[in-house]
Amino acid sequence: MPRSVELFAGGGGMARGMRDAGFGHEQLVEREPRPVHVLRANAARNPWLWKDESIVEADILDWLEDIENLDLDDVDLVAGGPPCQPFSISGAHAGHNDQRNMFPSAIETVRRLRPKLFVFENVPGLLRPSFLPYYNYISDQLAIPEVTPRDGESWIEHHVRIQHAHSDGLRYHVYRQIVNAADLGVGQERKRVFLVGIRWDVRGSDSWPKIVPTHSRDSLLRAQWITGEYWERHGLAPERESPARLANRISALRQEELESSSLPSWRTTREVLLDLPAPIDNEEHPKFLNHRGIPGARTYKGHTGGLFDWPAKTLKAGVHGVCGGEAMIRFRDGSLRYLTIRESARVQSFPDDYEIPGTRTAAMRALGNAVAVDVAATIGSALRAHTGL
Repeated sequence: MPRSVELFAGGGGMARGMRDAGFGHEQLVEREPRPVHVLRANAARNPWLWKDESIVEADILDWLEDIENLDLDDVDLVAGGPPCQPFSISGAHAGHNDQRNMFPSAIETVRRLRPKLFVFENVPGLLRPSFLPYYNYISDQLAIPEVTPRDGESWIEHHVRIQHAHSDGLRYHVYRQIVNAADLGVGQERKRVFLVGIRWDVRGSDSWPKIVPTHSRDSLLRAQWITGEYWERHGLAPERESPARLANRISALRQEELESSSLPSWRTTREVLLDLPAPIDNEEHPKFLNHRGIPGARTYKGHTGGLFDWPAKTLKAGVHGVCGGEAMIRFRDGSLRYLTIRESARVQSFPDDYEIPGTRTAAMRALGNAVAVDVAATIGSALRAHTGL
């Protein structure tokens, strides 16, 4: 079994997906106690996922100081979602010296462990014009991680030096892709940018076929508003007219494009939650973990919930303000309710036996920060197939 090291493991979305792809976790590093509690609870429930002793509650900088003694030689994969404070050009002298930015630690881990593969995930906002130069610097640094920063050197100066460097040592081909979880059958619109690295001496390193969608927004639009098959399948009367948001999307597309899509439809919140019983306010369900109803859902500006017959909105890390609004369902009759923790886990494609213990605030923070499990599994499986690991 290929061996993995998971950095910034959080509540385990990336780790669970990579385990589903067949990677065995040697270390899962996370400094915050509450997500560590999630990892340990699931190690106890499902020992095949990862061992409790593999979970390391530590700041990555402290973990790196002892990395030479951890028996991680010839590890196959380093993965995680490094917190990254975005830097504009005006922040040229912050970069790798800012304690809020964990990418330097991730790069240092790659430099020391020399894995065959790495996968790092972040929000796509880092590709905005003001942040893109720094993100390009991260990508180029990962390609030649042995060209390390010098004391007092700005990241811009370091980047120039990397771009002119020639190295016969550790090198990676680095590939970048934005993936929308809904395109892979996850019941959530969640775009994330992934950096995939393949070491130059690994089979297939000079190419990466990228992740292709398995599900289609156009197919869902067609099934709902052209053929009506979606409503028929769920035993529902068709809506008399589409909500304005969906109507605007349809009008922007040519009908023949809608009719030609051959992929399965995006999965809606209704479909993701289909076999879950309705939650009861303030009561845990006897058969489903973390399925406790949360009363008090209401709508106001920036707190409107997601349509039940559309993939969920992107879950965010929290329960108040906009974060709480993204974790609400808006039903056909206009009523609202909060997603339970179990429902939120489902829209992140966690299996029902994956426990999210702790307070609702801690659980939603862990889920909102997580990589959708099925997205990580798809990327991990594609990497194994492409490289022969």
